[in-house]
Amino acid sequence: MNQAQLIRNLALRIGQTQVDTKQLMKSSLEIIVDILDQDIPVSIPRLGTFYTVTNKKRKAYSPFHKQEMILPPKRVIRFRPSSFIKAEINSKPVE
Repeated sequence: MNQAQLIRNLALRIGQTQVDTKQLMKSSLEIIVDILDQDIPVSIPRLGTFYTVTNKKRKAYSPFHKQEMILPPKRVIRFRPSSFIKAEINSKPVE
């Protein structure tokens, strides 16, 4: 499912136009990004929790340059699904 299909389905469920739904999704994601930028976890009930972690600097080998490099620390976003969504996914038979 791509973004357009998600917006279309969501608009039908909530009874709003696709333009309004797209703006709602865009605003929601901007708020989530702003909160994660402050290193505050974002918990969405029945979906899960988004949080940030900082990877330490590390050594890596570049085959192109044929030398080792030091990669700087990097912030990454992680997601921990809720027990509800895990149970929903696992309750359906695998095809």
